Amino acid sequence: MNVGSVIKYYRSKHNLTQQQLADGICSISHLSKIESNSYIPHESTTQALLAKMGVRWKTEIDKHKQLERELGKFIDCSIYFDLNAMRKQYEELEQEIDYIQSTELVNQFELYKFRYYIFDEDYEQAECQKNLLERLKGSFTAPEKWLHQFFLSVYYSMKGQAEHSLKLLENLEEGIQSIPQKFEGEYYYQKARLLILHDRYERSAYYAELAVQHYQLHYNYIRLLHAQLLLAINYTKRNLLVQAVGLYEALKRNSQITGQTELYYQTVYNYAELLKQREKNDEALLQLQEIKDRLPKDSYFYKAVLVSALEAAVETGEDVSHLIHELKAAITDKNDTYFQVYAEYFEKRSFSQSDLLDYYEEKMFPFFRRNGYIKEAKKVSSQLALFYQKKKEWEKAHFYSTYHETNGGEFT
Repeated sequence: MNVGSVIKYYRSKHNLTQQQLADGICSISHLSKIESNSYIPHESTTQALLAKMGVRWKTEIDKHKQLERELGKFIDCSIYFDLNAMRKQYEELEQEIDYIQSTELVNQFELYKFRYYIFDEDYEQAECQKNLLERLKGSFTAPEKWLHQFFLSVYYSMKGQAEHSLKLLENLEEGIQSIPQKFEGEYYYQKARLLILHDRYERSAYYAELAVQHYQLHYNYIRLLHAQLLLAINYTKRNLLVQAVGLYEALKRNSQITGQTELYYQTVYNYAELLKQREKNDEALLQLQEIKDRLPKDSYFYKAVLVSALEAAVETGEDVSHLIHELKAAITDKNDTYFQVYAEYFEKRSFSQSDLLDYYEEKMFPFFRRNGYIKEAKKVSSQLALFYQKKKEWEKAHFYSTYHETNGGEFT
């Protein structure tokens, strides 16, 4: 605890100049050095300065310890994925923000505020906090620097910039010795999640298993469920379907028992993807319909579920016009290009094969490739490669098949 910062805080609070406070106790230059924490004053000087402002040093020590405990709870809430409790701790700590800013706790609090805004999906506040931390980072300790870069990775992931997010995590490998122990599981989890987005399933499984082990060791059961979902997705991608089904069934049950509604929806969605992979599109459609009407109509996830339901319905031969209508009605943001592309795609499926292939080549593949949608671009490139092979247009067939092979499986 920096006594100089405490003295400066109370001097400002009492609207005293340095001359007024120092008068009869020490020189102004002496007080200036104390307040900048470049000089540790004698205990009698500390007592005299604080007494002049009606402050007791023991009370300040007790207050500091209490704030440390409250900040610790705030941090634990983020690690144990308890947003409601984190929100409550945040509101309590914000009432002491002026005092916290006068202590060495300020960097930790500002860092975890960034994590809180990301967790709460408060994009505007998260952006402001990111800019604030950029100004503060020169005063960060090694663990704080590590956390700052880790939270930036989570932030860019939230913004849909998965490639940049993964690069930030890769850079953290060099400073792994600075990782705060409590956040080790979060690091493994985030890396596993981003590697899945880049189709690097073997490495993703490795980090997901590390996350599972960490969460089990620290009795972090909510995050354990999230890590197990990553493993289930990994098993699905690697065609380990028996293992995946077992995990999905356990996750559906456990997410409901623990009241993790969003996790339950994510589990059902991914389980439906597995069923589609096994060509059980009727079952997949039932799973998706169960959650579709329970989701907010303006949410990204609602639109993703609609796209998945459309894919399943097309395979079963059902009339999909009502689902296309729902998807188009849900696209209210001009930035929803991804879903606009899919809405047009499903409409064009009812036209000629030639029109559909033109749409693949002129709209879908360039959009997916340009915006880093690797899985989607691979799927379209595979269709185009087969089409041009049949037409014996070998140059185009080679281009699309090469893209599919280059962006598939593991790469470094």
